[in-house]
Amino acid sequence: MIRAFGGDPFLVRRAALAALHETMAPGDERLELGEGLDADRLRDAAAQGGLFGRAVLLLDFEAAFRGQAGATARTAVMKALEDVPEDAAIVAMDPPATPARQKRWRALGEYTHLPTPRFGKLRGWIAGELRDAGVDATPGVAALLADLFGEDLPGLASEIEKLAVLDGRLDEERVAALVQRPASRDAFDMIDAITAGDAATAVRTARLLLDAGDAPPRILGAIGWQLTLVAKAVAVRAREGDLSDGDAARALQVAPFPAGKAMKIARGLDEAALRASLEALQEAEAAVKTGARDPAWAVEALALGLAEHFARGAPGRAVSSRS
Repeated sequence: MIRAFGGDPFLVRRAALAALHETMAPGDERLELGEGLDADRLRDAAAQGGLFGRAVLLLDFEAAFRGQAGATARTAVMKALEDVPEDAAIVAMDPPATPARQKRWRALGEYTHLPTPRFGKLRGWIAGELRDAGVDATPGVAALLADLFGEDLPGLASEIEKLAVLDGRLDEERVAALVQRPASRDAFDMIDAITAGDAATAVRTARLLLDAGDAPPRILGAIGWQLTLVAKAVAVRAREGDLSDGDAARALQVAPFPAGKAMKIARGLDEAALRASLEALQEAEAAVKTGARDPAWAVEALALGLAEHFARGAPGRAVSSRS
């Protein structure tokens, strides 16, 4: 029996290991084949058995053929799978399986596609993970975790495992305080300091993020996400006035916690200030991507330049991360 999984690498490996566990019987021997996998090695492994049972194979196609030009070796392995004994137990992980390869897997046995959940589906996936882990959480916790982690499924799964050991009902405020997610959580703190014109705190927060091991592009991405959310909050506030966290969450389509933070920051901003801030962010991102500036310095310079800009009280004036 051949069972194959494709799609998101984290979901694929987790599902494959679960399938392997279901497949194995007492006495079976597990063999994982990744780097170095070829048709001959597959045939030999499928033909051999353990002392008291079968050889159950876990094939990692991504590791096996990563960086290889052409598809000759992979095609040979797929061809060899057609000839393995009928009683062979094989579980295959093929995250980047193309539609054509998915069709081949279905012809060989079973194929399950597990795409990365995005947007509303991501929140639904998180809610399911919380439920399966036995976490008693308010409805907004799934949306909050989606905001904090994005599509980092391994990080989400690990954090949910930690939350599962806690007693009592978890709400957004408690989870936000517990979750260790510096770049996402502290980006708001940095923006708070920036818009208050507090250059020292803005730079110190940037340095804390860098010292915690967050990559500069990820920090800039988190700042960009928060600034975009604040920009939407400015527009919502201009249209509807001050809103409660719940109403703001519905208007912004995020969890109440980040919605409330965004609306609070939005009270002191206007369109010109936001435009200047986003332009400075784009300049910093370009400097990091092109190697024109040391990435860590680009983050700190952005925090310093924006904070000094707001301290001068000139929201419409151009801002540069070279400040």
